Amino acid sequence: MSISLTNVQQIEFDALVKAIYRSTGFLMRDTVRTKYDVIGASVEFRKVDQVISVPTAYLAAVTIQDPGYNKAVCTLQKYTTPTAVDEVQELTVNFDAKMENAMLVAQAMGRRSDQITIDALALNPGDTIVNGGTNFNYLKFTQALEFFDNNAVPLAERYVAMSASNFKSLMQDDQFVSTFYTRNDPIDRARIREYLGFNVVVVPQMTEGGLPKVGNIRTALAWHKMSTGMGIGMNFRTEVNYIPQNTSYLVNGVFSAGCTVIDNRGVLAIECDETA
Repeated sequence: MSISLTNVQQIEFDALVKAIYRSTGFLMRDTVRTKYDVIGASVEFRKVDQVISVPTAYLAAVTIQDPGYNKAVCTLQKYTTPTAVDEVQELTVNFDAKMENAMLVAQAMGRRSDQITIDALALNPGDTIVNGGTNFNYLKFTQALEFFDNNAVPLAERYVAMSASNFKSLMQDDQFVSTFYTRNDPIDRARIREYLGFNVVVVPQMTEGGLPKVGNIRTALAWHKMSTGMGIGMNFRTEVNYIPQNTSYLVNGVFSAGCTVIDNRGVLAIECDETA
């Protein structure tokens, strides 16, 4: 037996790269009103109030009503997600480092898109359901339903975003899981569930912040699609450029976007005690 054979033993590397579990983002992308190809630093979303019918005598003069046209200004911000791959160093591995980094960049942009929407919703809710020492439960869900119904928010395109802990808490209530109350639709959906007219979006933990949390209190958010607007100037784009002086490839994600609440009567904050 040749004991010197160990000097030339090789190590085989798996070409499949395991990325850390994380949100791929864009969970909130289609849940708000979106304006693409914005020219300039901001975009205005218009809001009109209401007029009412009033009793009027025959031949009497009418009083003109002003519906009160208003605007919500959405300011755009540039975002980048740069990383680099050395041209020579990439030859030392048996996977496409540029491709792997491009995937990471795309997912980071998706999460930032979600965070922009979450931050706008949390900044200007029309009302807040206090935590009351409970996590998300059936009572809070019906309170959200009452808030939207009372404000004449259309039934279609209502959304509620919550954490995994909030969703777990909901699943403890018979009204969500018992066939006496439901056909089990909420637990049959993989990502977006629907219950009592709300599309439920579970937002995972994100480095960007995720749903607001102070101490044990998580703030879940409910909103109607037309209540909130997102403006996008440069659409989400991933690019790979060669930098000769660094003999490296710059893998970058670039976009500009902003989000604002147009009508806070269609936005509700729901405080939840995640230790309850």
